[in-house]
Amino acid sequence: MPIDQIKLTSFRNHAETSMSFGPGINVIWGENGSGKTSVLEAVHILSIGKSFKTNRINETVKHNTDVSRIEARFTKNEKKETISFSQSTDRRRQLKINDTVVKAREIVGKNPAVLLSPEEQKITKGTPGDRRGYFNKLYSTVSGEYFKSLSIFTRTLKQRNAVLKNPNQKEQFNTWDDLLAESAETIWKHRICFNSKYNECLKTVSKMYNKNSVSISLNTDDTKKTKDEISTELKKREQIDLRNKSTSFGPHKDDFTFLFNNTPVKQFGSQGEHKISLVLIKLAEYMFIKNETNQTPTLLLDDLFAKLDFERSDAVLALLEKKSQTIITNTDLVDIEKHGIDLNDPNNKSFHLERQCSN
Repeated sequence: MPIDQIKLTSFRNHAETSMSFGPGINVIWGENGSGKTSVLEAVHILSIGKSFKTNRINETVKHNTDVSRIEARFTKNEKKETISFSQSTDRRRQLKINDTVVKAREIVGKNPAVLLSPEEQKITKGTPGDRRGYFNKLYSTVSGEYFKSLSIFTRTLKQRNAVLKNPNQKEQFNTWDDLLAESAETIWKHRICFNSKYNECLKTVSKMYNKNSVSISLNTDDTKKTKDEISTELKKREQIDLRNKSTSFGPHKDDFTFLFNNTPVKQFGSQGEHKISLVLIKLAEYMFIKNETNQTPTLLLDDLFAKLDFERSDAVLALLEKKSQTIITNTDLVDIEKHGIDLNDPNNKSFHLERQCSN
């Protein structure tokens, strides 16, 4: 669903800010420290239930206040829906859909958004865990079964590792291994399918962009094992796991390698190659979500023009679907106009934020 309106109250450095978005390109501009990225963060929270800037969402509560609140209205096929999220400094939080309290998992995939932000560069530069986290979030967005199996696997893995640190509870191994194997089988089954589809999206986006002969691809070590085979492998590694006090086999050990012109970008990519790789990875994410859900995600582009040169950022804008809702942050409107974005178009809007005291 595209987002129609959003209201931020005591969120970051926003005392109270309201915006009504258009269905096309929305530009939020102002100098650094004016709270532009915080608006994208709020949209992201209402899309997936998590911030992309911090794991401690209580940090979003404005200084000298007790509770932050964000609320947005979405519309799809003339059906309107309100989602709100409140967070207190003592870590209490509440998520509602149309005034009904829900759990975070109930909004995952409901109003998908694709974020391109400096914080996301860890996808190409970070650890295997960063890349697993990226794909777990993406695949959970398009598949409730994947999200459910991942949640079960994560909880069970924590329990099994706790037993490994306390060998006196070894009799519990069979119980945890059975649950772990069942959820792992489902996760791997979905990953094999989704990895292939996502890779096709990467190839398509690369061809669309290919003015500079750029090719981005994904390399994975896909595992195809049955529940019984996974249980047997866990049993085989039991002594090693007891010695190391952690589970050495499962989807939590998978890695995803991005290749730039067939070379691992993490190890050998230049700064420019990392930047353009991330852009194409994100455009592939957009395409993948749309293909799998028949929904058009909202694109969140944080400080796009500061991160790419004119030619590359212009190429990125050319790849955007004209009918997709996009929210761009920038320090001024000069770059926007240079790239041919018509803010007089009734589908497009601009919002100016003035610098405020930091949180």
